[in-house]
Amino acid sequence: MNTLDKIMDSYAKELLQNHNNAREEEQTNLLTKEDFEKILKPVVHAIEQNKDHSISEIRDFLYNNSMLKEKAEDFIYKKQMAPGASISYGTKNYQESLVIGNRADNKDKVTDSTIYDLASVTKLFTSISIQMLARRGLIDLNKKVSYYLPDFPGLENVTIYQLLTFNAPVKTDGRIDKASNKEEAEQILRTITFDGENDGKRPYTDMGAMVLKYVIEKVTNMKYYDFVKENIIEPAKMSDTNVQIKEEDYNRLALTGNNGFYYKDGNYRINTDVKLGDCYDEKARIMGQKNGNLSGHAGLFSTSLDMSNLSQSLLRRELLTDNEMFHMADNETGKKGMSIQYLAKLCYSKNPVQEDSEVYHPLSGRTFASAGWTGTQVTVDPLNDIFYTLLSNRSCNRMTFIDASKKELVKTDDSGRKSIILPNGQEMIDATRYAWDRDAALVHPAIELAIQYKFLEKIYEDEEKELINEHQTKRII
Repeated sequence: MNTLDKIMDSYAKELLQNHNNAREEEQTNLLTKEDFEKILKPVVHAIEQNKDHSISEIRDFLYNNSMLKEKAEDFIYKKQMAPGASISYGTKNYQESLVIGNRADNKDKVTDSTIYDLASVTKLFTSISIQMLARRGLIDLNKKVSYYLPDFPGLENVTIYQLLTFNAPVKTDGRIDKASNKEEAEQILRTITFDGENDGKRPYTDMGAMVLKYVIEKVTNMKYYDFVKENIIEPAKMSDTNVQIKEEDYNRLALTGNNGFYYKDGNYRINTDVKLGDCYDEKARIMGQKNGNLSGHAGLFSTSLDMSNLSQSLLRRELLTDNEMFHMADNETGKKGMSIQYLAKLCYSKNPVQEDSEVYHPLSGRTFASAGWTGTQVTVDPLNDIFYTLLSNRSCNRMTFIDASKKELVKTDDSGRKSIILPNGQEMIDATRYAWDRDAALVHPAIELAIQYKFLEKIYEDEEKELINEHQTKRII
């Protein structure tokens, strides 16, 4: 066994050990050492075939070998699952970005400064905020919510921790997204109460994060966005992350909205409510997003570079402590043998079934992920020191829901593009399988690249020290 093979053997064992470092037994032993060696072998081959090349040139070789470019082209240009996308991935020391497609169909090209609606990835900021305040002693996670918010009496038996971990089924008297204004929406939210009749099979909800926003404002005496800006956005050097979009930046927005829903009874609707500067989420809009009022569950906008900076800041323990990062992905809801989402602190934990998992199985058992309806996804692995972010707008001019009884109406062309003809004669692209196709085309190959780049750093450790916190590669398709 030569030196490179020995290093690969050692690192494959380390990856397997990190893979098995999970809270639940069923989250372990999903892969073998051989599976990790298969991911790492292209690095050994690249170095052996290009012995005189620099680490940057080896990265280029691995990128081309990954077929990520071709898979992204197929996903965006042929299947047209979204108008465009900005992808970033890498390690604590190195980030690489790939941009492809348009801000909307037949609109300007995507750039690394294109602004995307993060949707539910906003919950990640709420999770970080709550944990920061708990560390500072301003919040006790085990105290009841009503201790901090007396005007939420229905939560007198629900703790902050339960809301943080999707561990308390809740309900409101009325729908917030049907409220006519912010005041009415807040009145409805204050009726929130523990839902004792909920079977707990779908624990994911926006409600907990929405309430936690008010807890943050109460204990800090600050507007939620101001707290996020001062304690997360600015320390992480995120210069382009906002709740309120300036009109002069409208030409950088990746558009959302005009997406379709086709129901079992034959009725359909096209969502035309999202205007320039609006976030997609109706509850966040009603709560005042366009006026600068950030909700705890949705409403933030950002760029690929900013989200890379956030991910790397987390990996460097600049926002959360090592202990907080280690327990961020603790599964609180998933149960062995039951098809229940594996959720952690306002984010996803690794689901033992890959098809159902927001976390790619080769990552460590301490990896957490966050995903948004608009087509966004963030993955952070604090043990392997790698990250992945995807910003996209799959909700733009596409079908995002088609009832199973209507699937027979979907047609697939020679390029793999799926579409459906609505009763009014309008043809729309079927993007209902976006999350699954996204994983195969974009998420998994990019994460495997990030693992390979981390392996490279171990091999070229002395040379890589010169690149720490500085190196970024942009790839434009």
